Parts: sequence; C-alpha cells; structure tokens
Amino acid sequence: MHKEILPVLMLVLMFAIAVYADPLVHTNEKEEVTVTFGFDGRNTIFAHKSVILYLVPFMTLVLYVGFSIIPKIEIYQKNLENFYEQFLGFKILFVFIMCVIYISMLLPNLGYWRHVDTSLIIIFSVAILFFYVGYMLNFTKRNYFIGVRTPWTLADEKIWEKTNRLAAKLFWICGVFALVGLVVQGDLRLWLLIIPAIVSAIIAGLYSLYEYLKTKRQYEKRRKRKVILIF
Repeated sequence: MHKEILPVLMLVLMFAIAVYADPLVHTNEKEEVTVTFGFDGRNTIFAHKSVILYLVPFMTLVLYVGFSIIPKIEIYQKNLENFYEQFLGFKILFVFIMCVIYISMLLPNLGYWRHVDTSLIIIFSVAILFFYVGYMLNFTKRNYFIGVRTPWTLADEKIWEKTNRLAAKLFWICGVFALVGLVVQGDLRLWLLIIPAIVSAIIAGLYSLYEYLKTKRQYEKRRKRKVILIF
C-alpha cells in the first residue's frame, strides 16, 4: 500500500492547485480561460474555468481508481501479480504526466509562461507513455485488461506473449513518431500521434490472428499424424 503514496500525493496536489488557482486564474467576461492546446500552436480553445480547473484532476482520479480496481476483479489475478511492479510504474507515470499537463495548462492563465504551447508538452508526454507501455508489454501475462487482448491472444498464452512482444516494439516506434511531432508544425503533429497508433493496433491484431491460425494448423498436423500411427 505504501507504494501508492506517490501517485496519491500527486492527485492531492492537483486538487490543491485547483482550489488555490480558482480565485486567481485569469478569465474573460464569460468566466472562460484560454488554453494553448491547438496543434497549430495558437490559443484556440476557450473553456469555463471550472472545467479547466477540475476536469483533469477528476478524470485522473477516476482513471487511477479504475487502474487500482483492475487487479481485484481480474480473472487472471496471478498473472497480474507477475508484472505488478511494471503496472505500478505505469500508474505513477500516468498520474505524473497528467499532473504536468494540468500545470502547463494553468500557468499561462495565472500569468506565467504565457507563450507555453501545451501541445508540445502533451506530445512529449504521450511519447514517454508510449515508450513505457512498450516496456511494460514485455512483462505482461494473459489478462483481460492490460495488453493486446484479442480472442486469439486470450485463447493461448504463447500467442499472447508473441503478440505483446511485437506490440512492445510497435509502441516504441509510436514513441519515436510522437517525438518527431515536436519538430513539425500544424496538424501533422496530431497525425504523427494517431496514425502510428492505429496502424500498430491493426498490425498487432492481425499478427495475433496469424499466430492463432498457424498454431491451429500445427495442431491439426500433429493430430493427423497420431491418427495415422494408430492405424
């Protein structure tokens, strides 16, 4: 339980910042704040200050609680225990990244770092998350929540391992593409996040099907040999 202290403290910090910043944040006449969130690098998003102040901490809390509940309801609990440290690292990193993004969104509206482009911070954060997920997938065991979960990976432990090892490499590639997004302009940044992730998901899914069909063919061949030997 003590290992959960760090992410819990970061969550408390986010809500404390929200309460502290509430009367200080700069707004327009509609009580809206601006966020340098557009992938073209301009202030393009306006939202009510309560949304900016409390939505991210609340979403982070809900997801963190969800991640913490997973081990308690997972059918393959023993498998999750085998990569508990890696999963804990993911939870800590996720909360930390959300905290960094949250602060970067608030600072310009508190009068600091007015020209910060939040999209760059988001891209870098997502890249780090891609790299870590790729690392974590090398340790995952068959379960219903974490990893590449297709009917074929869930049906066979070996197919699970092969598919998730491939997915780990694909996530690292996604991380590289995301980092490239730091040096390009406009909507290309967004596409460098989305397209590699979609392509990777398709490749991993098709690969798991390929491994399943290959395993099935090998099983059929062995079964036929046994039948021939019997007769």
